[in-house]
Amino acid sequence: MKFRSVAQTIVILLLISFSAYAKTSRRPFSLETTVTMNGAEVPAGVYELSWESQNSVVRVTLWKDGQFFATAQGAWVKNGVQYPSDAALLRVNSDGSRTLMEIRLAGEKKSIVLDRSFESAVQARAR
Repeated sequence: MKFRSVAQTIVILLLISFSAYAKTSRRPFSLETTVTMNGAEVPAGVYELSWESQNSVVRVTLWKDGQFFATAQGAWVKNGVQYPSDAALLRVNSDGSRTLMEIRLAGEKKSIVLDRSFESAVQARAR
């Protein structure tokens, strides 16, 4: 019982410390086709992309008309090339669906590579 209280307190403190040092940004982001992001199906359209980052760790969230749509964790990866426009790097799956793998932002020399651990867990459960 005491261990559980201590563990909960530690988790809360970690979440608060992450939020205190995280930088949040927002911008419009367009998807030309329906994609899967962290297991959620996201239809084509214009979204508000927000990201909260601390060092190289980043959490991205898609919003549409002020409503939460999907979120995923990833990492900033330096590419050395400044992107002229926003872009979504997609993987075409064997069933023809598309998975969002990377977000490239105009004017940045780095991209957000989304974490694939959720996807691996879903595939492992399916076997």
